[in-house]
Amino acid sequence: MGAAERVVPILKARKSGGANTKVRPNLPVQAIRQQLNKILCSQEFARAERMSRFLRFIVEQTLKGEGPQLKEYLVGVEVFDRGEAFDPRTDPVVRGEARRLRVKLRDYYESEGRTDPIRFALPKGSYIPAFEIPAAPRDARELPQPQQHSKAIAVLPFVNLSSESENEYFSDGLTEEIIHALGKIREISVVARTSVFQFKGKAYDIRTLGEQLNVQTVLEGSVRKSGERLRITAQLINASDGYHLWSETYEREMKDIFSIQEEISNAIVSTLKQRLASQAELPPVRRARENIEAYHLFLKGRFHSRKRTGEGINKAIDYFQRTIETDPYYAAAYAGLAESLTLLAMKGLAPSAVLPRARTAALQAIALDDHVPEAHVALGFVRSNYDSQWKEAERHYRQAIGEGGGNAEALHWYASDYLAPLGRMEEAMSAIQQAQILDPLSHLVNASLGFILIMRREFEQAVEHYLKCLELDINYYHFHTGLGRAYAQLGKLERALKHFQKGMMLSGNLPYVTAVLAHCLGLMGRRREAAELLAELVEQGKRRYIPSASVAFVHLGLNQLDQALDWLEKACEERECTLAYLKIYPTYEPLHSQPRFQALLSKLGLDSGSRPAGSSKE
Repeated sequence: MGAAERVVPILKARKSGGANTKVRPNLPVQAIRQQLNKILCSQEFARAERMSRFLRFIVEQTLKGEGPQLKEYLVGVEVFDRGEAFDPRTDPVVRGEARRLRVKLRDYYESEGRTDPIRFALPKGSYIPAFEIPAAPRDARELPQPQQHSKAIAVLPFVNLSSESENEYFSDGLTEEIIHALGKIREISVVARTSVFQFKGKAYDIRTLGEQLNVQTVLEGSVRKSGERLRITAQLINASDGYHLWSETYEREMKDIFSIQEEISNAIVSTLKQRLASQAELPPVRRARENIEAYHLFLKGRFHSRKRTGEGINKAIDYFQRTIETDPYYAAAYAGLAESLTLLAMKGLAPSAVLPRARTAALQAIALDDHVPEAHVALGFVRSNYDSQWKEAERHYRQAIGEGGGNAEALHWYASDYLAPLGRMEEAMSAIQQAQILDPLSHLVNASLGFILIMRREFEQAVEHYLKCLELDINYYHFHTGLGRAYAQLGKLERALKHFQKGMMLSGNLPYVTAVLAHCLGLMGRRREAAELLAELVEQGKRRYIPSASVAFVHLGLNQLDQALDWLEKACEERECTLAYLKIYPTYEPLHSQPRFQALLSKLGLDSGSRPAGSSKE
């Protein structure tokens, strides 16, 4: 799938939308197709073959950009098998079925689909479906919706024109600070860092980029740093025609960097206000207590943290600690340290070695500044996945998301590491789709969307999603292991094995990838090969930390349930983060009736709530 296919312009549907809907100009194609599949599998549509065919046809034609061709004659011939002599003036079949479809969709959304994140409607007098986001009454759990509209902007990575390549950390840091400043404004939707940095160092057409990122406005810029002198250029461009809306060059001393950030951000807001009659105001730019040395150390830490490699994260931790030594009141540095330590736990380090330190750093950041979202995300993860304090964790995730709902990273973590483990699947899907709207090219967001589909038992949809993800990046190991997991749940073990093997090669033999590969071999009856990989994991565990849950996973593939429980109990003692998925991940279903398994859920705070829809005890 090309990135440009990930979002689709949606025709306005105000005729069909009532007081309880709000129209979105764009939604991801994948999200619309997932909603279509959910509707067609519902009780309302499952036995209505002709009606389902009608709905699928008009939705798919619209997604292909052929909505204007959806006339009564075409529908009659393609859907209702009328011949070429079909005359809509004398045969009202299409109009009659359209009325029935409107009623059926209404009934569906009043019953099974009442909490769906996307609503389909068929406006009267048209056969082009409208796709709407419901504006349900707010309650304690409702997430604020991100604002994707005509004020959507992408801040592209500022180009480093300095003679020294090591100054790249500074140009990247300036980009992120402007993204952060604009992201605090409810009236402006800002594409998340992960997606815009996909274009770093690449040639691009501004119009195509605007379509890929679903934005109307793009900010470009460059930075030249020589000693303490700065030359920063910035230009705001209309993505639809390449027209420059505003441009400016700043030649200042390094000590003026915070003022430059404010001037650029204010200029963007001012330009958008003039074009769109908006009353948006810019909150103060996050400042580093005017300590330039600490600011540079912080930017270097964040630069290395964004690499998401073990080496990069360890370098980031060193820089964040040096930042704190230079300025003990730098809240964002404590937050960066907390985030980096949680990433090490996800990379496979012993949780007890890093997560208590992450908790301390996050609490210190919040004590200094309660409005640093990275600190709340890190603390939310530790409280849920390590401390099993789920209620407190949700408070921190929701604060990180903020009233505007525009923090893609917080939405992503909240969906995949909090809502999904608790079985709150509709909320999880809504949150991850919001994250995808804000960060459409993020590998992690897209990988997690597929993982949530697996936990929802929507295995076919997960396969379709991961196959499209591989078109985005065929060398990202999470896409291969995710696709392998989905195929394994469908019993397509040969296909699963192929992708697990590819994921193992790309990941550098991560323990969890070895475990899912060995689990698949066990299911295939290739027990000797599975046992060999199991022995390798156990042997490695004598020299370095290997998650006990990974060993348990292999035993499940070999149908050795008691041994799997032994290792899961050990994982519980070690407070391993992946145990958060015990209740919801389908591979653990053979253990659900075991008292020892139920005791584990109780220890983890996962023993309340209902089982996921579609789960079984096969």
